Amino acid sequence: MKNSKLNILLSKCDATAPITDDLAAWLDSPSVGNEIITYCEEAPLSSEDEYRTALKKIEGLFDAIPNTAEGAELEKWISLVELYENEYFPM
Repeated sequence: MKNSKLNILLSKCDATAPITDDLAAWLDSPSVGNEIITYCEEAPLSSEDEYRTALKKIEGLFDAIPNTAEGAELEKWISLVELYENEYFPM
């Protein structure tokens, strides 16, 4: 599910604009391991191991409050699991 307001904002962005030095440094910084993957651009789950890992993440985030970073992460994992289940366990 895409946010139409986000799509409007993105449509007004200039993808060819140069990236500032401070933003480039932030983008190139190493991972600390607790980053939240944003909803767009995730690769679908491609194995049973990834599926089981996603289910564990959902379990850990199950009580997340909507409209928070944890809530968004929970929604993302649920979407990925639903896509996997629809492909490999159709009803």
